[in-house]
Amino acid sequence: MNNLSQLLDRSADTFGGKTFAICAQSGRKLSFEQLQKDAWRVAGHLRSRFGINPGDHVALMLPNCVEFLPCYFGILNAGAVAVPINARLKPAELEFILSNSNAKVLVAHPRTWGIASEALQKLPGLKKVITAGFAEDNRPEGTVSLEKLLAEESPRPSAPTGLERRADDVAAIIYTSGTTGRPKGAMLTHTNILFNVEATKAGHGLRPEDTHLLVVPLFHVTGLNTVMPTALNQVGELVVSSQIDPEDLIETIQKYRCTTFFGVPTTFYLLTSLKNPPREQLTSLRLVCYSGAPMSPQTIAKLRDLLPGVALHNFYGLTETTSVSTILPDDQVEKRYESVGCAPPGLALCIVDANGNTLPPNEVGELCVRGPSVLKGYYQRPEATAEAIRDGWFHTGDAAYLDDEGYVYLRGRKKELIIVAGENVYPIEVENALCAHDSVQEAAVFGREDAAFGEIVHAAVVLRPGEKATERELRAFTMERLAAFKVPRTVRIMDRLPRNPSGKVMKRDL
Repeated sequence: MNNLSQLLDRSADTFGGKTFAICAQSGRKLSFEQLQKDAWRVAGHLRSRFGINPGDHVALMLPNCVEFLPCYFGILNAGAVAVPINARLKPAELEFILSNSNAKVLVAHPRTWGIASEALQKLPGLKKVITAGFAEDNRPEGTVSLEKLLAEESPRPSAPTGLERRADDVAAIIYTSGTTGRPKGAMLTHTNILFNVEATKAGHGLRPEDTHLLVVPLFHVTGLNTVMPTALNQVGELVVSSQIDPEDLIETIQKYRCTTFFGVPTTFYLLTSLKNPPREQLTSLRLVCYSGAPMSPQTIAKLRDLLPGVALHNFYGLTETTSVSTILPDDQVEKRYESVGCAPPGLALCIVDANGNTLPPNEVGELCVRGPSVLKGYYQRPEATAEAIRDGWFHTGDAAYLDDEGYVYLRGRKKELIIVAGENVYPIEVENALCAHDSVQEAAVFGREDAAFGEIVHAAVVLRPGEKATERELRAFTMERLAAFKVPRTVRIMDRLPRNPSGKVMKRDL
């Protein structure tokens, strides 16, 4: 099996009418056979009606919804490349990604249309828009309804189709912020994703009979490359939800008898913080997996009490490594709670110093990953690719050490990455937004520990001489320019920023 189109066809041809995905909110079901049919119909329309050729890029700006699936696989079946985009971005952020990715078609949703329409005003060359989830009488003018496309027959795409895509062809480009402040498009191949499926099966022990609660976003690698394709591979069942309220999650788990639950530590912190959590409604669960940030021993203990007998797994990965790079199994969660685990079979890890020399166990350096899950490169960024991938090793930018048994312990972030409830925030992007304010002379942004979110964004700001601005005003200013999770939770106005002799801001002192 060389590609994801073949994976879908194999599962659909074998299991046909078996339910693959359910919308948690509406109860709408999508069988393997119907997904296969809808994906080929979308592929035919993309080729014949929208002029998409193999290798072209099609952007998806959708929240978690069942409609995501035929769109995604339709893009792949057309031989094209999917560009999933964070549904919480602001217009300027979306505008850059659509322009940089050379997307020829955008798929939008009622929850993302306001942002998308504003961004599209500055992209006159991108006029082809498919809308999913709109009532026909409320569909934006000039767009084409996904529901209408799925109701119409379309010619099967002429060769080459997605079935002919090579294993090392790019399947998806997922944007991840860079230290320069501009997002970088990580090109992930069919091999990357199919290997990640095998790593997920081996490391987390997912089963064909599982019903997976999918609340992690499909526009991020955990949803797109771990939970969803593994369920497709094993013919499991997905319960797709865009709700993260703890009480809604509990209701969904009980209603659909979910057996696995992937999430960020914030989700489980909120779940265990309920005054009277109904244990009897969660008895179907057998596996909980968390990633994106460390989880405190207190939350782990509360989860053990709330979910007796349920296996807890921590795992670590990046967009550039497709998703799963390490897994901490249940029997090590308490003993090694500060660890993110070991590499799954087929991946190699090492720690290097500033000169690229491999360090022995228990010495802190930069964590590097090598294996079939490492990205092909950054789209249109050869210099960034060469910097990140050296001699086959992807340099994560994360400071870490390996113990004598190969367990990884993260010890800070070389790239100053802040992780807010599983979402990556790079300080320079927030600093640039703050410095766009007329009153701001300079800003320094860093993360602060937070029990609920893992980290929150904090900003230290120096105003221009004679200027005035309040914390509330500066937060509101960034809210207009950045996704909500990137907005500083706290802002401190300072007379100056501490610097070392070379002039670099000392964020450690801040």
